[in-house]
Amino acid sequence: MKNKQLGFTLIELMISLALGLIVVAAAILLFLTGQKSVAMQKGVAELQDNANFGLNYITKDIRLTNLNVRSAAINDQTTYGGIVLTTSNTESKSNVYLTGTALDADFISKNNLTSNVVNSSDTAVNSDQLVIQYLPQYTLDDKGTASATDDELVGGFDCEGTELRFNKASTGLQVVVQRYFLRADSNKATNESSALALACDAGHYALETPAAISSYGDAGEIIMKRVDHFRVLLGVEANGMHRYMPVSSYMALTAPRPRILSVQLGALVRSTQPLGNDAIIKSNQTFQVLDQTVKVKASTDPKYIRQVVSQTIALRNALGERE
Repeated sequence: MKNKQLGFTLIELMISLALGLIVVAAAILLFLTGQKSVAMQKGVAELQDNANFGLNYITKDIRLTNLNVRSAAINDQTTYGGIVLTTSNTESKSNVYLTGTALDADFISKNNLTSNVVNSSDTAVNSDQLVIQYLPQYTLDDKGTASATDDELVGGFDCEGTELRFNKASTGLQVVVQRYFLRADSNKATNESSALALACDAGHYALETPAAISSYGDAGEIIMKRVDHFRVLLGVEANGMHRYMPVSSYMALTAPRPRILSVQLGALVRSTQPLGNDAIIKSNQTFQVLDQTVKVKASTDPKYIRQVVSQTIALRNALGERE
């Protein structure tokens, strides 16, 4: 009598192995897809943070431009003018007039800073720098004493988070200067060839005796962590017409230059979370940053989510006919 053999035949074993491999492959595919989805969501969340918090933070400060200064009109010759386009220690008809050492030309509004973008001809496109100034609305802190020697003027905080607190007798009222610009971020990943951030640098000088500016001209504090390009346009009024132009075009106009009423900001921001080399992100994608069409410089970096954020800001303290 023959014994029956129990178990899988060779064909059944091969079929079961094949089905198992299919199930494992499907599970791996779902895992990888989930990882990409998580990376995408993190990137989008970072972009939203930049747009909703970073840009709004800048906008709030820029609305202080020209606050409490002598003239409502702003141009390149307005003393204490809210948009800093000129500086001098010999010519009082400049935005920042210092009787001591003049402010370095690198620290006024201009168009020649580094960026991470090129134009359609693969020529590097410069990023912009915006410098504003204002006189805070100070309150008096008398320290609860009868003596006036310890009285302090308190004007809130500047864009670096430094409290504006000055001794009334020895320091007096201080004009606050704030500079918005792109700079390299030293805190970057090893695979980031270009890690630019939008930072703000703040300083101040005495209103009555403007000899020199203090605490100004350093690296500042980062507001938006990854920004490939920063663009600034000035909204001007001339002959009843309103238009927007870059700082360089404005300064190329014949004096007296028209009045500045508003500012447009545009930034090409990206996520810090890389997406690898996913084909869904095009390497040659173009972006419209206000009046400029740009694309990111070619590199071997991982791909990132990018988005343009922009804001038009009316300078409320530059309206009217205050003298």
